[in-house]
Amino acid sequence: MSDRLNDESSEAQRRAEKIKAIRRSIHGEAEVAPTTYDNKTAESERSETMAERIMHVKEKHSSTAEDILDELDEAIAFEKAEAVRMAAEEAAEAEKAAVNASPDISDIINELETPAQEELSEIADEITEDFSEVDTDIAAEVEDFTETAAESSEEELTEVSDEAEAETETAETGSYAEAEDIEETMVFTPVGQNTTVEDQLAPLKRAEEEAAQQLGMTDRNIDGHSFQPMEKADETVKPEKKKKKKKKKPFKQRLRGLFPEKGDSVLECIRKIVFLGSVIAICVCGYLVGDYYYDLWSSKHKTAELMDLYDIYKEREPQIEEETTPEGDKRKKYGGMLDGAKKLWDINHDIVGVISIPDTPLNNPVLQADDNSKYLNMKYDLTENIAGEIFMDYRNHFDDVGEDGYLRYENSQNLIIYGHDMWDDQMFGFLKYYLRNEAYYGAHPVIDLSSNYERYKYKIFAFFMLDNNDDTDTKFDCWNVLDFADEKEFYDFVNEAKRRTIRTNDVDVEYGDQLLTLSTCSTFFPDERGRLIILARRVREGEDPMKGTQDSKANPNIKWPTLYYSIHPDEHYDPNAEFVPYGPKGGK
Repeated sequence: MSDRLNDESSEAQRRAEKIKAIRRSIHGEAEVAPTTYDNKTAESERSETMAERIMHVKEKHSSTAEDILDELDEAIAFEKAEAVRMAAEEAAEAEKAAVNASPDISDIINELETPAQEELSEIADEITEDFSEVDTDIAAEVEDFTETAAESSEEELTEVSDEAEAETETAETGSYAEAEDIEETMVFTPVGQNTTVEDQLAPLKRAEEEAAQQLGMTDRNIDGHSFQPMEKADETVKPEKKKKKKKKKPFKQRLRGLFPEKGDSVLECIRKIVFLGSVIAICVCGYLVGDYYYDLWSSKHKTAELMDLYDIYKEREPQIEEETTPEGDKRKKYGGMLDGAKKLWDINHDIVGVISIPDTPLNNPVLQADDNSKYLNMKYDLTENIAGEIFMDYRNHFDDVGEDGYLRYENSQNLIIYGHDMWDDQMFGFLKYYLRNEAYYGAHPVIDLSSNYERYKYKIFAFFMLDNNDDTDTKFDCWNVLDFADEKEFYDFVNEAKRRTIRTNDVDVEYGDQLLTLSTCSTFFPDERGRLIILARRVREGEDPMKGTQDSKANPNIKWPTLYYSIHPDEHYDPNAEFVPYGPKGGK
């Protein structure tokens, strides 16, 4: 790079000499001899020295600020000395030129006006290209000089005219003007541009100022210190202090912080206690809800498995023989359990039968224990479950067959079966539709109930609401009536049910009919006091199960429990209203 700059500086020097020859011819020095060897050598050394200074400025990224300042001081001192020496030499030559006759200035101006201007512009362009690889700061200065090249050429011609008019002035004045022209010619300035020594040295002075700024930014003395390269001075930024990351607390410590600790304020303790209480409540509620739905799923799944086993064998007919006793009474002798019932009985001996209503969710085993609480919240496999099982009142007798194949007890005249009112219609949860839907009874009036030995059908003739805690004259605890002492008691019972039924029908009920009562809880009354009762009687042999169940009508005079009338004070029961009772004698 240094050799290239030296060659370029020599070429620039030759061009400068050519311009000087033109200027000398304007001042009457057309015949002056070329620059002497000594002058050429001095100027060459000066150009070379300046090239080296440019290289030092170019390579300032590898020099310290202190070195740059020292070299700049030397360059400035050298340039000033060279400028003084050349001014003296040019002054002497100007004195000699003043003696000689000057040619006609107007002819020279006409001949050189356009060519000189064009040549100056070409030289300025070449110099600009020569210094295109110089450091950005120096290149910027050269571009500033080249941009004014055209203006400088015009100023040069103007000065030539001014010098011609000043020929009459003294030699000393001419020498002084010539010295100023010489000082204007610098290696860094395009030939023909009139600038002073201070203007030529401006890039070096700016470099010196930048170095001083670099020293000021570091807040250090030049002596005994090193500096970053100047190119990176503006880019030097103090590193930001990294924020210390908060150390994460161990899990045990964070968990302990949820509880009241020593040093906590009263409000903080209250907040933590309330928060913990809320968390516990949410967990408990979530567990209860989850457990409830799991029980529903589990109950349905287990019931389905058991009934699938029963349905495989249910089509087989029971083995029953009728015999006549010595007294002339007929009685049945059972040859054994039904095949499907035997499968269920082998699983749990408390299973006494199966109950179902076609086209409803009801298809369940019926269990009977020594009390009515065992299967309230327990499945047939003795696992706890909120749905429990459908079970028969422990006081009832239902096809209780002994080892000899005969009934040990006569069946109860009123079989009572209980079941929960489940949200998903399991167990007796679907019975609420008899109360809510007018058409539900007509679509599902028949109940299939099978014991372990025989199959039966029952047709519904009444369904109504009761108050479990009723102690008034509307009390009707039908779940405590299992047998009837006589015909009157029987008809009193069924007619009371008919007065309370939600819908009336044409099903006839006669003394001696076996009755079936389904009982479940209901939300119809507050405080879980409601009981929904479905009352049916057994289908007689050869009777149409659907007979009398269709075309039911809403009961216009329902006998509600007293609790109902306290909730609906505008309604009342009329005991004198028209009523058609069951039985030939009419009942009450």
